[in-house]
Amino acid sequence: MSISNQRLTTLSVSITLVFSLTIVRFFYWQILKSPEISKKALTQLYKLEKLSPKRGKIYTSDNYPLVQNQNIYSLSLYKPNLSQEPQAIINQISQANQDFSTKDSKLINMFTSDSNIKWVTFNTNFNQEQKDALSALDGTTFTESIKRFYPENDLASNILGILAKNNSGLQTGYGGLEGYYQKQLEGKTGYYYQAKDGQGKPLIAQENWLNPAVNGRNLYTSINRPIQYMASTALAKAVEKYQADSGSITIMKPDTGEILAMAYYDHDASSSASLQNPPISKLFEPGSIFKPLVMSMALDKSAISKNYICTQCNRPLTIGEYTISNWNDEVHPDSSIYDIIKNSDNIGMSHIIRQLGLNSFLDYYQKLGLNNKTGIDLQGEARPLVKQYWPEIDFATASFGQGIAITQIQMLTAFNTIANNGVYVQPRVVNSLGEDDKIINIKQKKQYSVYKPETISIIKDVLKYGVENGTVAKFKPDNLEVCAKSGTAQVAIKGEYADNQTIASYIGFSPCDKPLFTMLVTIDTPRTSPWGASTAAPTWYELANRISLLLGIH
Repeated sequence: MSISNQRLTTLSVSITLVFSLTIVRFFYWQILKSPEISKKALTQLYKLEKLSPKRGKIYTSDNYPLVQNQNIYSLSLYKPNLSQEPQAIINQISQANQDFSTKDSKLINMFTSDSNIKWVTFNTNFNQEQKDALSALDGTTFTESIKRFYPENDLASNILGILAKNNSGLQTGYGGLEGYYQKQLEGKTGYYYQAKDGQGKPLIAQENWLNPAVNGRNLYTSINRPIQYMASTALAKAVEKYQADSGSITIMKPDTGEILAMAYYDHDASSSASLQNPPISKLFEPGSIFKPLVMSMALDKSAISKNYICTQCNRPLTIGEYTISNWNDEVHPDSSIYDIIKNSDNIGMSHIIRQLGLNSFLDYYQKLGLNNKTGIDLQGEARPLVKQYWPEIDFATASFGQGIAITQIQMLTAFNTIANNGVYVQPRVVNSLGEDDKIINIKQKKQYSVYKPETISIIKDVLKYGVENGTVAKFKPDNLEVCAKSGTAQVAIKGEYADNQTIASYIGFSPCDKPLFTMLVTIDTPRTSPWGASTAAPTWYELANRISLLLGIH
């Protein structure tokens, strides 16, 4: 073969080989790698943006906002894009926001003194006006976020809870309504899939995809704003007046279980966290305010009648190595059920619970919801301690609320059963949810009969008699009808009762017939007097009189 033919053959083979390799390569990219390439092209062409929903607001019963949203902005600086010296920019920012130079002093020093630091995001929040004033500066970037705004400042803060970042950096509700209704309040994040060119500008000719954000639902509560304010004010006054550590007031609407107010005040404000809400989160021994519940059990079970006389109340009751006596060491021979409540007689109550029997007591205890959470719609409710073993002495002391540990909301709800003609209703704070222009009413979850109406008629007479003939009569306004009971409970610390710590309490409702509110007042460790009748009771009556005027009772 000649040299010319060899060259021709070589060239032909080379061209064929190159063509074949090109075809194979085209097949590889166009067919085999097509899905992957298309996906990469889409990621470069389309940009996915998150659309943040607006968090739901929280309103009082008169539709006044307790919690709203406020747009805030965090500021970042990129040094290479600054048109002025970093310190000059910092000075302009400080003029727009006076908190900036103080709150971010360390970051400012690092950013201005270290040439290796190119980018910094500051901790100070800026409002819309401040952001608009600074946006024209080169090298500034603002990131928008939402902050909760409280038009009534700290009113009902123990009920509301807080909004804070979780471990993933997402805004999440903690405690109270914010925590309990987190899923309702947060809404759903939306997404916008938009085609953009290399400079980040939208391509109108390309198809875009939108999944809009769904804003969170608003909460419409039963909190009565004037009553909440009055309760908070009266409580702070009482804690200071009686030199106490702290105190709580919870007020309920008897027929629905709606919470009209729930206040907590700590004398040492620095130790009071916004998530604290002892009416639902702290266990306590109720003391003598528990007596009407036990007496109602015995009457309802026919273990005693309204004509019952305690023939053994002329002496203390001895059980093994223990002796049960009254708070002032006095005895009241031949006491009726009226006198037992009026005198807050421990001896008489111990004999009544014996008549009732342990099994019947535990049955009513369960019906009153005292062995479990109430299920109130607030995050942070504590579970009560449930006794599995009942020695005779423990059973006797339970008749006057000692040796059992429950929450204040449990005690109030159980006592409210008397106010509500023997019917238990579950406590709640939120009445309805708001979604756009639609209102979704929340139905009552638990409602059932515990005591017979005739039992309630008797125990109301007993409570009214105790108020009008007992030591608290001097606090009661003449035109106010009240069924109530005072209590003083020692505080158990590591299994032993402290001599210098008590919880003074007063619980009751008004009027006795068809009451409009049931209220529990507790004062923790009052130092002017340990007794509920001389600390919690006057606070209760002062507030009850104001509430009655507001609700038009008299």
